[in-house]
Amino acid sequence: MQNNFLQQLRTLPEIFEGNYFYIPDYQRGYAWDEKQVEELLKDLEHLLLDASAVRHYTGTLVLSQLKKTINEYQIVDGQQRLTTLVIFLKCISSVCDENLKRIISAKYIKRGDTGNEQFALKLNSDTRKFFEKVVLSDCDVEKSPITLESHERLLSAHNSISKWLSLQTTSGIPIEQILNVLEDRLGFLVYSPLEDAETGIMFEVINNRGKQLSELEKVKNYLIYCSIKLSASSLRQEITEYWSEIVQSLNKAKKTSPGEESSFLRYCLVVFFKMNKTDSQHGYDVLKSRIRIDQCLQDVEKKNNTIISLQDFIQFLKLSAKWYEHLYAPSYNGLDKAIKPLIENIRAQNVHASIMPLFLALVLKNKGKGEVLVRHLALLEKLNFRVYIANGMTFRKDTGQGDLYQYASRYYHDGLLNHHIAEENRIVGHIKLTNDDQALEYLLVIFTQYHAHDDWFEESFRLDRKSPFDFYGWPGIRYFLMNYESSLQPNKTINIDKILKGRSAGKTNDYLSVEHLWATKNRNFEGQNCREVDYYQKRRLGNFVLLELRLNIQGSDDDAWIKADRYLEGFEQEAPTDLYHVRL
Repeated sequence: MQNNFLQQLRTLPEIFEGNYFYIPDYQRGYAWDEKQVEELLKDLEHLLLDASAVRHYTGTLVLSQLKKTINEYQIVDGQQRLTTLVIFLKCISSVCDENLKRIISAKYIKRGDTGNEQFALKLNSDTRKFFEKVVLSDCDVEKSPITLESHERLLSAHNSISKWLSLQTTSGIPIEQILNVLEDRLGFLVYSPLEDAETGIMFEVINNRGKQLSELEKVKNYLIYCSIKLSASSLRQEITEYWSEIVQSLNKAKKTSPGEESSFLRYCLVVFFKMNKTDSQHGYDVLKSRIRIDQCLQDVEKKNNTIISLQDFIQFLKLSAKWYEHLYAPSYNGLDKAIKPLIENIRAQNVHASIMPLFLALVLKNKGKGEVLVRHLALLEKLNFRVYIANGMTFRKDTGQGDLYQYASRYYHDGLLNHHIAEENRIVGHIKLTNDDQALEYLLVIFTQYHAHDDWFEESFRLDRKSPFDFYGWPGIRYFLMNYESSLQPNKTINIDKILKGRSAGKTNDYLSVEHLWATKNRNFEGQNCREVDYYQKRRLGNFVLLELRLNIQGSDDDAWIKADRYLEGFEQEAPTDLYHVRL
């Protein structure tokens, strides 16, 4: 009986034979972490134990053939698994004999005459150099330093696979047997659409087949689908070009996890498409329901307006990602000097979910400069600290978030004053509110006073004697102490990274830790300093300072006066502290 739907699983040698593969720049970088790599290794262990010749379904490859070529393909889907298997084959080539090494390299790594070699798999521009110079070479990071999380993941995958190979060969499994499993037992479903329109449909299929993608990836795939269905070649070109820049900026900002990418998208949808908080959490689905491709295909005007709107949205995403980069990986090249300290202070807060749409609306509408932006960013920083960081101001982390999201979208689209403040309420003191900038300032002040008025705010720095709270665990303590130090030394610049680094990531000379002046275990073993009042004093905000780690590690549980001498005068080879608030 004939099977009309038979599709043969392709092996790695069949896939790579004479072909070259490219991961386009609009695709995310290498994203497999230890969990995915370990799952692949377990699959291979099972296949090594299974003596049957049945091919193991390994995944699907969706390829788009490059125009004017017969053997070059962009990888639409399946790039993570294929990249990992190429790393695997490179690791095998590093431990086999020279003849087999040459065969593996020519098949899967690099081909061509000397001086004209080409890599069989080329990653996107962010990771290509690191992949070729380090992972597919000798893993010497001096040739191409690690600068992105995708670089770390690539090297981690290489190291995990190398370790696994060593364990297998040490246990007596020949390297040739492992290579045979990779080449003969792994099978892929390979699909390469003949028409560009089919490729667009495949992007939507990928979105909806249950594979874990961030909302941002789903929206990218849907935008490509829209550009093809609407026959909008310029939109398709802009998606390809701008998405590469979006990915680069998010990589530099180290905001590349599915959750972080989805948060970024949510903030952008709130501002650009005026989505409310609930809709923005399902941005991909809501965006699909709003665009209505079927209606666009029946109405030329609606089609053209939709294309223009999507082009504007892509531009908005690109600029927003760039400001993400400015905030989380600052270089400040070309930025207004007055903006820099404000961005630094907001970055130091390390809590941004409620204010991020407003931040993006402000910097984009004001083009990153001007007195209005300076004033509003300063106000936004104060609001964020008082409402969302100060101890005990709100019972929920997202209190009032919906209001702030509305302010952001209406401010960006020039509708804040008219929508939120009635004509009869626009006289504030001796000032009449006449524009959105004044309206925003008024609304943010009212918001702050409502959720964290002055009396509550002042009280948040005091510790109730009956409260079990310990200011050492307060998320805002580093930011607070940094600002206290800045107020004492206004002409001294504090490197924000020194308070944002984790202790394990910081070197002793570039990390500021939070230090107890009165140590929690001071004389406890002697039965002293363990009264209820002592426990209270050790948890008060006044018992903490920022301190250079090089001095903090010298302090331990000694008496406060002994520690103070070390901090103020230095200890052995360590210089005294540079921080003025420690000296008070």
